[in-house]
Amino acid sequence: MLIMNQQERAMLVWSVFFVISGIVFMVAFFYSPVIGAMVTTAYIMMYMGLSAVFIIVFRELSILRKDTIDTLSERKEELEDVKQALKSKYFRKKIDDTSYRHMTEEYEKRITELEVKITRLKSGK
Repeated sequence: MLIMNQQERAMLVWSVFFVISGIVFMVAFFYSPVIGAMVTTAYIMMYMGLSAVFIIVFRELSILRKDTIDTLSERKEELEDVKQALKSKYFRKKIDDTSYRHMTEEYEKRITELEVKITRLKSGK
């Protein structure tokens, strides 16, 4: 099974439309060179505009992904700090064994969820 990220899917769609437009150019030139030239000019302008839009969108998505990864990483660090403080309280006998285990399991679960999200974002899935 082929797995593609958003950028690869968009590039594939872009390539398919590019091939289709090439066929349209050939048909237009077959019927009339003048109409073909007009269609070619229109398509070139359209593709230049769409290329600029794709570049801007992918750059923004990249920035958004990085910001999200940074935010999730900060949240993970905060949870690890809280877990460490909880461990310290447990060793100083400020919380009981059952509460410590329950809270530690909760924090571990949240940290693991964040790690999975971070890994997925980094891999682009």
